[in-house]
Amino acid sequence: MKIFPATLVCIGLAIIPMQSYAADNACVSLMVGAGYAAKMRVVSGSFSTDWSNSFAIGHTECQNIKSVPDGQKYTVQVHAILGKTADCTPSIAQSSGPGSITWQATGTTLNVHCVMPTERTK
Repeated sequence: MKIFPATLVCIGLAIIPMQSYAADNACVSLMVGAGYAAKMRVVSGSFSTDWSNSFAIGHTECQNIKSVPDGQKYTVQVHAILGKTADCTPSIAQSSGPGSITWQATGTTLNVHCVMPTERTK
């Protein structure tokens, strides 16, 4: 029986657990040097929060994620005012707990980036 590399990759990806962090709030910090004001929201399946109020460079905006069931994957999105929207990476599985998880947004109005600080070191 021949096993093709692509099959092994697919099987390998299927068993990699999704990252999960305990938190009640998902936040985006708009880093100094970004070239835009932003809004943020949380998306999970057919559920999404409303877009936040706009926030300026150097500020952080948070949204409550208690409505996302434990184990359910969610993605934080950041939208540059008058610009593009980007999914923050990584998407993670909800695990209820105190505190917040913060992604960092950088870039320009038409080239938005958003990552967890720990993802920058990988």
